[in-house]
Amino acid sequence: MSTSDYAPPQERERWGSRLGLILAMAGNAVGLGNFLRFPNQAVQNGQGSFMLAYFICLFLVGIPLMWMEWGIGRRGGSYGYSTCPGMFQSLTRAKWVKYLGALGVVMPLLIVVYYVYIESWTLGYAASAVTGELAEATGNTSAFFNTYLGADGNGFLGNDTWIGSNKALTFFLITMVVNLWVLSRGLSKGIEIVAKVGMPVLLLCAIALVARVLTLDNYEGRSALDGLAIYWNPEWRALFDESRAIELYGKGSAAIWLAAAGQIFFTLSVGSGAINTYSSYLTREDDIALTGLATVSTNEFCEVVLGGTLAIPAAFLFFGLDGVMEASSGNMGLAFKTMPRIFENMPLGFGGEAGGASGVAVYGLLWFGLLFVAGITSSLALSQPTMAFLEGAMGMTRRKAALVVGTIILICVGPVIVLPGVLDEIDYWAGTFGLVLFSTIEVILFMWVFRPSRAWGEIHHGADIRIPVVFKWIMTYVTPTLLLWMLYRWGTTQALPILTFQNDPNGNAYDEATRSAAYLARAEMLALFVFFAVLVGVASKRGYFKRAETLDSPEGSAT
Repeated sequence: MSTSDYAPPQERERWGSRLGLILAMAGNAVGLGNFLRFPNQAVQNGQGSFMLAYFICLFLVGIPLMWMEWGIGRRGGSYGYSTCPGMFQSLTRAKWVKYLGALGVVMPLLIVVYYVYIESWTLGYAASAVTGELAEATGNTSAFFNTYLGADGNGFLGNDTWIGSNKALTFFLITMVVNLWVLSRGLSKGIEIVAKVGMPVLLLCAIALVARVLTLDNYEGRSALDGLAIYWNPEWRALFDESRAIELYGKGSAAIWLAAAGQIFFTLSVGSGAINTYSSYLTREDDIALTGLATVSTNEFCEVVLGGTLAIPAAFLFFGLDGVMEASSGNMGLAFKTMPRIFENMPLGFGGEAGGASGVAVYGLLWFGLLFVAGITSSLALSQPTMAFLEGAMGMTRRKAALVVGTIILICVGPVIVLPGVLDEIDYWAGTFGLVLFSTIEVILFMWVFRPSRAWGEIHHGADIRIPVVFKWIMTYVTPTLLLWMLYRWGTTQALPILTFQNDPNGNAYDEATRSAAYLARAEMLALFVFFAVLVGVASKRGYFKRAETLDSPEGSAT
């Protein structure tokens, strides 16, 4: 195909309904982080003061970024582009900017590499709850966790079985097949159907568990409602007084702010490229202002109301504050080690005795089932940018693109499974620091290069509501300033020490094994970025970006 006769496809996939769009977008945001990461981050990083910082960051960074990514995505879609290389190129005449957009293809795929593996644990645990194996191990859930993974108890995975236990491998392969099958069916017949079925199921399971936790009888003088006070007793002074924050929480004020901001990025999936891709399938007249706000609201309900009212209050009821602090010290411990013990103690009826094995089976199925649904809706969203790039820029069919995505994941997941430290490196650079870096690039391009007036008009084109004008000022000045501050703070206090091997992403010293794992993880990430950057170059030579490079406003654009 010559450069002169290339044009983006005129017939592109579309969402089947607005409800399907909202549920799919919510499914993208509502993931394992809402029920696992959020409670741990809140407890370990300032508790009530963390919540104050969290809502401030949501207002000043999270919601503005959500609207901006919807705007960038829908604009890119009007040119025929469903991934960030084309979207970025449509914002500026600088032809090199499309290569920065490759980050929006690579980073979500890197997250999927380890996310699908953790997601598969929830499916395996749900099965173990039903069969009774989990109930038999509630006396030593740590040993069960290690056995399930084939671990030796000292690292992420152990040395006695090279690829973990047969059970872990089996459920990982099942999870992979389900993800790829849904992706191969496309947007409306695959992802949207999963969202329409999965999100209501997730909400029902979560609401049932929360209702049961809040109606539990007092235990040794404690109630579940008392556990909520861990979140909702804030102190403003701790957010600005370093010594007071350290006195109360053992963490400085800056650490509390960074943890809260990091959770906002993780929970809303902003800065990953997934929202951009999902919104690219909208028509020019589709609303993004109200729909974007509805997506944020759904996510926050699942995270703050459901996720915040489930694990930590239940852990406080049965194990006290010390038990909560111990359980929340690691993301995996709360879900896979503490919760099964809680379910054993939870009565199935009201005022009855502890549920025992039946409690573990019933509540375990609800808990791990909702985690699996939360995981798969997010992994599908994170895989879609790569799928869309391979289909649009490389001309692959859905099935072939799904096979390529699956092959990349299988190649890259090996080191994650085998070597302790690889997951932490990828999670930090692609799933934490990378999200802030990519968001900063997006904001500068959309609000400063594309210009605030055009960006504001793009967001409001076809809007069902009028966003308060104060947000235009926030998006133009406050959000980019805060992002640059976060990059500086994270860069100097975390990223640089990790990059130079002073300490690992968990704050521990590197040893020979984790240093080797870090080198491998970084080589894997760099190789994947170079691979897709080369594909961007190939697509450019074929004329794939020709229309975006003209900077002609798409038909109907309000710029």
